[in-house]
Amino acid sequence: MNGANEIKMQELKERVHQDAGRADENYRIGVEIEGCLLDNKSIPVNAEPLIKELEGSIYEIDYEYGRCQFEYKTFPVGMDNLDYLNIVFENFMENLDKSIKKVYKEKEVIPVFLGANPSPEIMKEGMITDKPRYNKMASWQNNLPNVEIDGNIFNAAHVATAIQGYHLHLQGKNPKNTAIMFNHILNIIPSAIVLGANSRLFAGRVYSLHEPRIHLYDQSEQQNSGFPAVPRYLDGVENYIDYIASREQNTIKDYFTLEKERHDDARIRIGNDSYRVETRIMSVQPTPKSLLAMVEFFIGYLSRAIHEERELRPLPTLREERMATVRYGFNAKTHFNIIDIVRSQLNFARKGLSDLGINVGFLDILDKRLENRVSPGEYVANIWSEKFNGSVNQTVYEIISDIWQRTKENQPIT
Repeated sequence: MNGANEIKMQELKERVHQDAGRADENYRIGVEIEGCLLDNKSIPVNAEPLIKELEGSIYEIDYEYGRCQFEYKTFPVGMDNLDYLNIVFENFMENLDKSIKKVYKEKEVIPVFLGANPSPEIMKEGMITDKPRYNKMASWQNNLPNVEIDGNIFNAAHVATAIQGYHLHLQGKNPKNTAIMFNHILNIIPSAIVLGANSRLFAGRVYSLHEPRIHLYDQSEQQNSGFPAVPRYLDGVENYIDYIASREQNTIKDYFTLEKERHDDARIRIGNDSYRVETRIMSVQPTPKSLLAMVEFFIGYLSRAIHEERELRPLPTLREERMATVRYGFNAKTHFNIIDIVRSQLNFARKGLSDLGINVGFLDILDKRLENRVSPGEYVANIWSEKFNGSVNQTVYEIISDIWQRTKENQPIT
């Protein structure tokens, strides 16, 4: 890190120290979801015309790494406004449906909210968005080794064109509280993987892993992604600044860009007037209610854990459980029973929501997934087994049509 950035780091640490007495609104929520577009032949569709159509509207979307991808962000809301956020997403989906029909008049186009792009065409050349940021990332990744899953080999630079995430931003009360939130979020990452995985159908094939998206992304980004490589739990945001400064710089020049391009499971973002933790581990969920179920899980668990000063589990144990859940999901074998861990953390989250005076509106979705040992990924894999007729493209079309209908009806998969 050059001298100018070292000065910037020191200035940030001084600001953190000055902000120790802040009392911002806790758990203020912002959400980002990523989707992709496929046609009725399961061919990726360029999202740029749709992005331009919605530009300047309340349902504005943005470019993503893949040409067929788009991203939608919500404005931050208070933790007691989750029902409102559900309505926001329902209205967004309704408007998205109308806008797609208006923009793509010559063919049927379906938006897909799964953690992986199921099109067999997605890992081919020409799928990366032609923007400076994405071109730089692709140029760096083209120098990395290919990635492998179940005997299939992919170019590392192509992986991000095929995966869609769900990023949850939670505002901390002050820098110290934000660091504590970060620590406790690390403790529920394996549970979030088990409950929210939905990328088994990837690039025209159903893979054996519970969450192929994470497995491939970790390989394609190498040390720039994955479970945060912090050597110990944070004592404060200053420790996180040091962590960011210690990471290898790939295409990055300044601290805030380096912070933004860290694709860890969770990361701290220092804003102009706030401190927040962003979770990046989760696949985008097919329905608004499922998205909000994850929000309730995180808020409820964090509130209770921080209030009770719940003991943090060893980081090596969490890293091991993360690897096991990515591969085996509900059947993961670790030193502890993963089902018991998930159940305990869901119950803990429910108590936390009660402490906050929040009526549980969506968390039951995750309870049912645990009870039935079903994730959206398993649901999609089962449909594949039932519908596959020898034509990959036709079967993918039938699956994304089924998922899109559930999305529009806000009918969660449990």
